[in-house]
Amino acid sequence: MTVYEHDVPQWKKDTVNKLSDMIEDSEMVGLVNVEGVGAKQMHGIRESLRGSAVIKMARNTLMKRAIEKVNKEGIQKLEDHVKGPVAFVFSNQNPFRLSQFLKENKAAAPAKGGQVTPKDIIVPSMNTGVAPGPFISELAALDIPSRVKGGVIHITEETVAVEAGEIVSNAMSQMLGRLGIEPMELQLKLIAAYTDGTLLTEDVLEIDLQDIFKEVVVGHQFAVNLSINAGYPTADTIPMVIAKADIEAKSLALSTGFVVPDMIGEFLAKANAESLALAKQLANENPDAIPSEIIDEISSVPAASPAQQPQEEEVAESEDEEVEDEEVEATEGLGSMFG
Repeated sequence: MTVYEHDVPQWKKDTVNKLSDMIEDSEMVGLVNVEGVGAKQMHGIRESLRGSAVIKMARNTLMKRAIEKVNKEGIQKLEDHVKGPVAFVFSNQNPFRLSQFLKENKAAAPAKGGQVTPKDIIVPSMNTGVAPGPFISELAALDIPSRVKGGVIHITEETVAVEAGEIVSNAMSQMLGRLGIEPMELQLKLIAAYTDGTLLTEDVLEIDLQDIFKEVVVGHQFAVNLSINAGYPTADTIPMVIAKADIEAKSLALSTGFVVPDMIGEFLAKANAESLALAKQLANENPDAIPSEIIDEISSVPAASPAQQPQEEEVAESEDEEVEDEEVEATEGLGSMFG
């Protein structure tokens, strides 16, 4: 038996063995900063993590020995971050999700005298439940309005007791405690995490997952647009590339008058629209030059851009019948104009 084994208390050995076993069994092992976190707040945080993560506190020396005992590639780097008030956090969660969860689940804590408040501390109007006495003078000294009502002291209006950036005085700290107000927020911060042979540090873990997701979505949209507009088809974009080519081919055929059998309907519709536009112009200059039935037809046809017809007809098969009806009407319109 070595001197070390002989001198080390059994409880320390048990602690190291338990921690090393948890490191071996966990997919993710992290370190959280527990500075300023009281027992009450720690209990609340542990409850919020129940089922997703476990926090274990121990002396730093024992935490380091537990890490040294584990045979996982790269785990030893975690030992460099065992400094100051830290605790282990064991989980099978993604460390980024765990970091985000810790950020969103803060614990309320009392304000301490001498502490700088990051936000306004507000005392609401309330029944203090305290009988008349020196307490009302203490409230007045702190500029908190109050009066006796129904045999107890009431705070009569909501008051900003300490503004953001100001130091909380000892008297105010004690008063907030007596009123049961815990205005501060405590958050465990994941300062390092080991998972899949990689050590992630605080600067990496603090990224905003929502922002990253939005950037990925925007990047995907840019890539799809580039593929379509550059004519570089991929498995995901080839349907859109073909659809774009079809629309452009139809537009080219219409604009150049290159008639193809499949587009007879579009050509007739375009010719009808152009003839109606011409008739309308002539009617404006000389109403007697255009038959009255043609003028009535011009008035009944809603304004539409002929160039939009190829895209609109691609929208859905359910609209095919309506398009065919319009084409028949267009043909009839041409016939009525030229007898």
